[in-house]
Amino acid sequence: MTITQPPEAHSNATVHGSSAMLSSIPEPADAEVRAALKRGSVGDAFTAAIDAAELDIAVEVLRIGWFELIEDSHRDRLRETLERLTTAELMSRPLLAMALGLAYNGDGFRRAKAAYFFGLAATGVRRNRHRIGPAERAMVLAGESAALRLMGKTSSSVASAQAGLRALDDIRDEPSFLAGHLPRILTQLGMSLYYGGHESEALHVFTRGYAEAGPSDPSSFGSLAMVAGIHALAGNLNEAGEHVLLACGDPWTDDQRSAHVGTFYRLAEAILALERFDTPVARAHLAAMRHDRRTVEHWVAIAHVEALTAFLEGNPSDGLAALEEFVVLRGPDGRSRFARQTLTSIQSLLHIALGNFDAAATVLRADAPHAPQSRVDRARLALAIGRSSEALKELRSIAGHPQSARTRAEALSIEAAVGLRTGLGRRTSAVLQQLIAVLRRSGQRIAPHLLPQDDFDAVCAGLEQAGARDLLRVRAPRPLVPIPERPKLTPRELAVLQALARTSALSDIAAELFVSTNTVKTHLKSLYRKLDARNREEALTVALHGHLISGLND
Repeated sequence: MTITQPPEAHSNATVHGSSAMLSSIPEPADAEVRAALKRGSVGDAFTAAIDAAELDIAVEVLRIGWFELIEDSHRDRLRETLERLTTAELMSRPLLAMALGLAYNGDGFRRAKAAYFFGLAATGVRRNRHRIGPAERAMVLAGESAALRLMGKTSSSVASAQAGLRALDDIRDEPSFLAGHLPRILTQLGMSLYYGGHESEALHVFTRGYAEAGPSDPSSFGSLAMVAGIHALAGNLNEAGEHVLLACGDPWTDDQRSAHVGTFYRLAEAILALERFDTPVARAHLAAMRHDRRTVEHWVAIAHVEALTAFLEGNPSDGLAALEEFVVLRGPDGRSRFARQTLTSIQSLLHIALGNFDAAATVLRADAPHAPQSRVDRARLALAIGRSSEALKELRSIAGHPQSARTRAEALSIEAAVGLRTGLGRRTSAVLQQLIAVLRRSGQRIAPHLLPQDDFDAVCAGLEQAGARDLLRVRAPRPLVPIPERPKLTPRELAVLQALARTSALSDIAAELFVSTNTVKTHLKSLYRKLDARNREEALTVALHGHLISGLND
């Protein structure tokens, strides 16, 4: 489960429990409850409160020790304790119903029962709105949102997260109810928004989660790590670097940076290293993460960065094999729509690097989402197989649509490559200037390396000619996307191709080569098949890219 606090925070919770816990518990509370809290045992205090039928006290103890009590190690005890309550009792105290649902949700085989208790908690919130304050509602909704997210119900998870944020905004007189929990709650709400496709809103929530307490509260590290990782994945490397510097300092610990809560921090560090083409450092950060690959929630992001590392190491086949192994390991999660859509970009890139163009096309056709990055991925494939006009068509379709810095850099790299294939014109010069601006402002360097080697060389020459030699100081040590194999043409087919570059009239070609028009048609049919072209324009583009002809004269 991912809704617990990091292990290193337990000692803080225990210290907090022996003093602040007691001060928040009403005096009439059962003596055994108070004794348990005095020795810092939240679990014993919670069980004693339920045994004594002091449900309001139980809610208070649960609220205080929420992140400790719902941990996997306490799940069975929590479930056994709460199962003694009736449906009416659970509904009247939604926080208890939510805790029982989370206890069941941790068991993958009993999530259907968990859904029942989540529904019970939600119903209880609605029915008891007059006696349940916004702080308790926020905790219930945060738990519900996290559970729904883990169950793969992203739309419902987002709705619960947004309702939870509204509840937090309604808090006026009971901020102490969430003392010590608000950063964690905001982190959970932010993750639900992020995995539900609301990245900008999620970043705002994570920023708020860190700002609530900053370095003074260890639980705010989760939000800090998420901000760093999201910016790195999106290509905002300067922003990611600033948050990484914060995460590297005190009071954060190596345990936090390597535990589940630090996953996105490690991913940010790995991506920053990859943008310097320092794959050993990237591998070290990936290896530092402590998690179970079969259950870690952030597995898709981890799989993507691992595959990108293999690609930059020059081992796309290893990257593809490891990616497929990860997908199989995850079982149903690996086959989910979210996973398939998110991984199409890196999968198609690895196939292109291996020359598996049909496989890349199949992946994009089957699973690519309706998003600008998918159009860029299709444009990259079109460029690799010599269909420059098709690549430009894909890129034009995303004009005016919001794009991440990474998507923008990749799109401009491809457009520059297409322009340079036919000569450095005014439009191509403008595209190169745009690419230079994006690379400098974002700190990215990988984007041009995703081009076929000859296109990469041409773009590098264009950048140097445009006065951006500084962007080329750090480069991959080896070609990453090889030049596709050139088709083998017969001397007569090559003669027809050269004539085709000068004129589109079959009669003129026939006269130039002293053959019949039917013979020209036969050669063109063979030529188009070998070049995988559908018309004259595509045939000439492939021929120019493959250096089968030196230039176009028409």
